[in-house]
Amino acid sequence: MTMTKFLIYNAAGLTIPVEAEPGLPFRFECSSEECGKKVVIEGRIVEVSRSSFEEVMNEVISENSDFKPIEKIEVRRYLFVGKVNGIEAKLPAEAMADFAKRFIEGLDSIMILK
Repeated sequence: MTMTKFLIYNAAGLTIPVEAEPGLPFRFECSSEECGKKVVIEGRIVEVSRSSFEEVMNEVISENSDFKPIEKIEVRRYLFVGKVNGIEAKLPAEAMADFAKRFIEGLDSIMILK
């Protein structure tokens, strides 16, 4: 496997882009200047079943309704498992390539509607 860019949703209330190799441990630190608050992420991006992803996604949305738009994620296969600022966490993650595809397809549908 190779390094992939992912978005981790609801890491300390933020969506944070990280680069990781699925299954391998990584550490990412975002300064308070960059993220508005210091965020330290330590763990792994793991491949999971669609139902496991959806369970975690629904927990995140129930905790923080600002993340309701992640219901539109189509490729539901990755979770972040580890710690955010020292607190155990399981969070939805999306490969940046999947996000970009979803974003472009959304633009196409907007163009068609006009």
